[in-house]
Amino acid sequence: MSTVTALAVDLGSSTGRVIAGTFRDGRIEEVEVRRFPHEARMRDGYLSWDLDVIWGEVVEGLRDAVARFPDAVSVSVDTWGVDYVALGDDGAALTPGRAYRDERTIRTHEAFRERLSDEALWAATGIAPATINTANQLFALLQEEPEVVARTSQILLLPDYFTYLLSGARGWSRSHASSSALIRPGAHEFSDEVFEALGIPRSWVGDVTSELNVVGRCIVEGLEQLTVVRAGAHDTACAVHALQRDVSQDSYFLSCGSWSVLGVLRDEPLLSDEARALGLTNEARADDGLRPLFNITGLWILQELQRDWEQQGRTHDIVELIRRAEASPSLGATINPDEPQFVLKGGMERRVLEALAAQGVAVDDLDEGAVTRVVLESFAARYARGIADLAALTGTPATQLNLVGGGSRNRLLCQLTADALGVPVIAGPVEASVLGSLLAQLEIMGHLDPANRNDVIASTARTETFGPRS
Repeated sequence: MSTVTALAVDLGSSTGRVIAGTFRDGRIEEVEVRRFPHEARMRDGYLSWDLDVIWGEVVEGLRDAVARFPDAVSVSVDTWGVDYVALGDDGAALTPGRAYRDERTIRTHEAFRERLSDEALWAATGIAPATINTANQLFALLQEEPEVVARTSQILLLPDYFTYLLSGARGWSRSHASSSALIRPGAHEFSDEVFEALGIPRSWVGDVTSELNVVGRCIVEGLEQLTVVRAGAHDTACAVHALQRDVSQDSYFLSCGSWSVLGVLRDEPLLSDEARALGLTNEARADDGLRPLFNITGLWILQELQRDWEQQGRTHDIVELIRRAEASPSLGATINPDEPQFVLKGGMERRVLEALAAQGVAVDDLDEGAVTRVVLESFAARYARGIADLAALTGTPATQLNLVGGGSRNRLLCQLTADALGVPVIAGPVEASVLGSLLAQLEIMGHLDPANRNDVIASTARTETFGPRS
């Protein structure tokens, strides 16, 4: 049987990868060709991404992939949500990519709300108010960087920027744009109301671009054999494309990485007053459906704790931390990952301990294992609340939870989540965003019938079931 290879560029907020996926005998064999770390750093007074470094790594990874897999036919880029790149008249980036965790949106948040209330934003977009939203970031740009504003011709969402560099074609991918608080709920068009209220030039964007389509030939030297496609620009949209799904019922999912994205697969947005009050957000899938969800601060908290402890000379990898957490008794207290202090960089141990102390917990003698267990139990409790809320909104109780992403390797987290929910947790695939991108590319290029997607997922993905303990 003939084989074909697709290439996925999967950019997370701390790691980027180029993955080759070869489709053979009804399954996809994945090979990681390149992995590189990156992080947001202060540049020009703002927390920013080094776009040139990321782009250089992507190109080298793709060249390595084409050399190793001469049958490679396509490439697609997915990234985390909400970040953007401002382009000048010459099509070049005007600044380093501003990072969503930069505090400029906090400084300008009250002015934002004076222009567009939380209720008005929800009505216009179906997106929960949050300072990290692209709408907030562009408003902060208008307030704080007038010299950049004066030179800005257009803005591209982050994955669309890299797709533009690969193909020369500009677009505004629906799955990523749907997380921006700039488009109408469940629709394929930007919200003029939001642009007008915030003073964002409508000329900065074109039309919303559908996913699952061909962009064009790659224009990068040495990569001309590749067809650039839009296979899901948002990493969570890719991840849910890799879920086995019974289309007759709602499917609940948790994509667990730096962020915990907890949601349900549906064809229509959830726009009730109850949904708004709960902080729900309605985002798009690659296959044109929707994924109403909660964005919850996730493994970022553990990553920042590790960073704090390393700076204190207490270095532990995640395997050791989980082992120590398993051996630690439950304190019977949790933190709320939704609290804004847990999104910020630096001082995470202090923030966690302060939150526990405020509940009367004696924190002076808590070691790394005890703190890690508190954080994992806090995630599980938050997931249980979120699933209960989603079930109330949809009218469909959860019978299981599909947990994908890096968090699916954390067996303690999976078990605690099953215990808290009282339903089985199906953990895996770990590389759900990559698998979803590869599946979508094969469908776009005509090598996979979407009707056979579930069979390919079952043959490819490794999963483990965690039943709730009584």
